[in-house]
Amino acid sequence: MNRPEEIIEAMRGLRARGFVVGTVGNASVRIADGLRITPSRRDYDAMGPEDLVDVDGRGRVLHGGHRPSRELWLHLAVYGARPDVCAIVHTHSPYATAWSFLGEPISPQTEEMSYYGIGRVGVAPAAPAGSPELAAAVAGSLGTAGAVLLHGHGVVAVGADLATAVTAAEAVEHQAHVGWLLRGAPAPLAWDGDVHTGEGGLTWRD
Repeated sequence: MNRPEEIIEAMRGLRARGFVVGTVGNASVRIADGLRITPSRRDYDAMGPEDLVDVDGRGRVLHGGHRPSRELWLHLAVYGARPDVCAIVHTHSPYATAWSFLGEPISPQTEEMSYYGIGRVGVAPAAPAGSPELAAAVAGSLGTAGAVLLHGHGVVAVGADLATAVTAAEAVEHQAHVGWLLRGAPAPLAWDGDVHTGEGGLTWRD
């Protein structure tokens, strides 16, 4: 199980790399009775383990003096749908967030996505932040992948632990960055296969 300090360290690291702005973004880990999640509107630099909030499977606070992140329902829905997931990070990294407005899966599939087993990153339908509708959309659209885009919103990345979830978020941002670079090229290349296995080939997009 991840130490409470690891949740805070993960969010500080993501903010330092521009994946979140201010107190936006959140992270959680699965615990025996539910989940442990970052609190709402708390500065990550000033945050200590005592500021994290433990919540049961119905969303009731078990421990902590702050309100849990407003995306609590999203986290609960993902854990309910994916027994293999033990950590979640939600980021607003710029390239991936920009891509989320397109409403289409990120392309091309970079080597990192195959190497880390993240799979195809789809897009969950738009819904208000913090709403049950967004929670259901994310859990349904994530499927068995390691990450999903939230339409016009950002990224949810998951893993067996926090390090894996953070790596998935980094890989998604890298893939989105590569995708935007190709879209800006005079004649961007489209990959119709898997970079890691070498299946498929490159074709010119006219």
